[in-house]
Amino acid sequence: MFTRRTFLKATTLITVGSIINPVSMLAQKDKSVKFAGSKRMSLTFRSFNAQLKHPFTVSGYTRTTTPIVLTEITYDGITGYGEAAMPPYLGESQASVMAFLEKVNLKQYSNPFEIEDILSYIDNIAFNNTAAKASVDIALHDLIGKLMGQPLHSLWGYSASKVPVTSFTIGIDTEDEVRKKHWKPRHSKL
Repeated sequence: MFTRRTFLKATTLITVGSIINPVSMLAQKDKSVKFAGSKRMSLTFRSFNAQLKHPFTVSGYTRTTTPIVLTEITYDGITGYGEAAMPPYLGESQASVMAFLEKVNLKQYSNPFEIEDILSYIDNIAFNNTAAKASVDIALHDLIGKLMGQPLHSLWGYSASKVPVTSFTIGIDTEDEVRKKHWKPRHSKL
């Protein structure tokens, strides 16, 4: 079965493997960097409520905030950031995300490039908890990009200016307000 995880694994291994060796790249930057058990990762997280720029209305409710849990993975003084956002339809809360994250022990890993093993471990802690799992996944990938001194998109050979427009949701409002809220990408002709 071809899943998001297998796609990311295949593209990352092919792209990064054909372009650079992450361990040797880091070693060139700092001769003291070692991945063989010399350092450990740590996970921290905290909750807050993001204030929305506009009230967000759908058929069943209106909200002006979104509960968030900010996730940080630190390795050798460098921190990667992830976020668990909990819109009401996910069925998750700050409390459920933090309860899941309390179970995560990244100190058992000494190499943040063990992405497949780490994310498999995260997936197997408990069923569902998708927002919490996504926050760890995002933070881990952010950390890897920072360790390599490049934005992750460039490691995969992508250009930020060529990123395709993806979907976004504009809440129910008057026609004039929807026009004001309409997001226009940098390269759009809208």
